[in-house]
Amino acid sequence: MLRRLSESVERFMAAQEASARRNFVEVCRRWSEIVGPETAELLRPLGHKRRDLYLGADDPVALQEMLFAAPEILSLVNAALGNEAFDRVRFDLLGGRVPLDALRAVPPRFSTPAEKRPEQLGGLTGKLDPNSPVGRCYAKYVAYFDSGPSPSGARRRGRRTKAG
Repeated sequence: MLRRLSESVERFMAAQEASARRNFVEVCRRWSEIVGPETAELLRPLGHKRRDLYLGADDPVALQEMLFAAPEILSLVNAALGNEAFDRVRFDLLGGRVPLDALRAVPPRFSTPAEKRPEQLGGLTGKLDPNSPVGRCYAKYVAYFDSGPSPSGARRRGRRTKAG
């Protein structure tokens, strides 16, 4: 079956780009192990474009020093990946950017604010039509605060504790 050259090249390029992305993720995960702790402290991975590896540093002097180590860094990275994934190393100052080797050790915490019973809650009980959507909603809202704590002190599904 004959195919257009553009279709074949597109498939090959997509696989090549996916491979480059996997290589870069591997570099970010193992950064300190690949280049050593001293270098990893000074220089951090920022990204990649085609076969260029972008690295950043906080300090311009450290960045200048790392320019001389670029061939060694490139050989360490390619050796760790087991292939010639990158041809060139490019450097930039971090400038507030988050390096991609930074692990998010602490997951975000979500908190539920303490429920505080409104002062005049229940004042409309009996004044609203209990069959109307607003009346049913208001009755459930009042019941929400009137349910009180569960016997074990834990919250029951659908029930809230009084905040007082």
